[in-house]
Amino acid sequence: MGFYPMKFAWEWRAQTEVPGTLAQVHSILEFALGSPVVDDVDRIVTSANMKVGAYTIAAQPDVPRNITVTQTAVDAEDTNGTIVIVGTDIAGNVITETLTPNAGVTVAGAKAFKTVTSVTGVGWVIGGGNDTITVGVGSLIGLPYLLPADSLVFAATLGGTREATLPALTRSSTVLDLNTCDFDSAWNSSAGVVFVMV
Repeated sequence: MGFYPMKFAWEWRAQTEVPGTLAQVHSILEFALGSPVVDDVDRIVTSANMKVGAYTIAAQPDVPRNITVTQTAVDAEDTNGTIVIVGTDIAGNVITETLTPNAGVTVAGAKAFKTVTSVTGVGWVIGGGNDTITVGVGSLIGLPYLLPADSLVFAATLGGTREATLPALTRSSTVLDLNTCDFDSAWNSSAGVVFVMV
């Protein structure tokens, strides 16, 4: 499967005048990431008692990005179940991810959600007191294409300033929502742009 929604000629080869020499030609793709807000642990679901059932969604991701779950223990930690996130990816396809909370830790998902349509608790058992949970957005920003395994970040800017450290790139040639990038600098509502060589 090629790039989504179009294919790029990333395997073109160019001949030189030197006999027997071939040079592979790569494409540089520019991805405008929007202006992601700082990671927000309670953007999607504000603090609520853990439960079996659906949570009220407070807001949507500002840009396609990964989802996080943060649990706060009350007395003895509850017997944790899972949190099932259902929503859409950057192309509007329905996607699902299941996260397992851990008290005192923010657990980050790997998929980039453009929208969240439901957040559901499964398998909870209350301990000494009812633990609480928040659901938020993390630092992984979704890319709009399926990328080959050898794709590399060429450069990146945040707020018009070049990033000194190149972002971490996660690639998948088969699952769109697993193509993400994570800047070294913290998101701050400034425009992010990444240049990827394929």
